[in-house]
Amino acid sequence: MASRSNYSMWVLVVVLAVCLQVVFVFADCKQSATGTAIEFSKAYFRLDTDMEKYLCSELTANADESVAADYVQAMTTQARQRGFGSGMVKQIITHLETETLTQDDNAATIHLKGTSRTCIHPVFAYVAKLFHLGQTYSFEETLNLVKENGRWKVCGTPYGLCQHV
Repeated sequence: MASRSNYSMWVLVVVLAVCLQVVFVFADCKQSATGTAIEFSKAYFRLDTDMEKYLCSELTANADESVAADYVQAMTTQARQRGFGSGMVKQIITHLETETLTQDDNAATIHLKGTSRTCIHPVFAYVAKLFHLGQTYSFEETLNLVKENGRWKVCGTPYGLCQHV
């Protein structure tokens, strides 16, 4: 009798865990203006061309040129000219604070303030922070976001993106 009760308890725990996982997945899928600003910033500093999916159509309208790819190429070229590999211009955000300045149904202005470190390899940034190696860079930016097709997108010249190219 005790083993049947024990079995029922395990089944209940597994069913509850699956239900909670489904709830967490749907909660995580809900996009916010602040979340988009954070994810775009992470991709920007990592030199990840996926940052393009966070840009508004105003910045991605030209199918021949990718603003994100052009920026990554420019930074990679700049690193090579200085005698480094592309890893030396990649950075990881180590601390980030956000403040929503304005937000309505279709537009938002998010202020970000944080620090970053060079990230040759993701472990390098954490080891460097632990042993106080390398330099920490501060950044501050205000991003303008608009809602396009139900998704928040970054517009304007985030981090001077269009000026780098």
